[in-house]
Amino acid sequence: MIKGNSYIFVFSMLIVLLIVLVSETPIIIKASLAALTMAFSIPSIRKLMFKDKCRKMKAALYSSLTFTLGLFLISIFEEPSSILSGDHLSLLMAVLFYSLLGNFIYGLPASLMAEVISIRFFTIRTWLSGFIHIAFGLITYFIMPGLFIPAIICAILFFALDEIINVYPSNT
Repeated sequence: MIKGNSYIFVFSMLIVLLIVLVSETPIIIKASLAALTMAFSIPSIRKLMFKDKCRKMKAALYSSLTFTLGLFLISIFEEPSSILSGDHLSLLMAVLFYSLLGNFIYGLPASLMAEVISIRFFTIRTWLSGFIHIAFGLITYFIMPGLFIPAIICAILFFALDEIINVYPSNT
């Protein structure tokens, strides 16, 4: 699985797993983080993750930022007087944190799975990938019904931004 002199990689994975397992986070998040950490030991997943200058990770980050910015812009029109209040900024920071957490722990593996499945169907690859992204957003209804709508919005943003980054890669 891991070739050559990979002591630092194995040691890093063990440290991350140890931190995850001894933390006081809910078991579902512990299991997700442990599975994500273990997935990095599979070369094909690492190859997909770091393909095209970390395209998937950029899409996860950009979709979280876009979702938070969109929520901020909507809130400006709802209550313009409370924009700079501490409660409002704290809420936006919490939204950014949880959307990052959701996109990296749940959205990134879903997007990798969508790419692995849809790449085999070249003629309908984009449609199939979009459908899989949205389907994983819909599954959130059964896990956390209160996050159903934000999850679908983030799934659509993740898919759209991933496709845009795929079509128009940056030169940096």
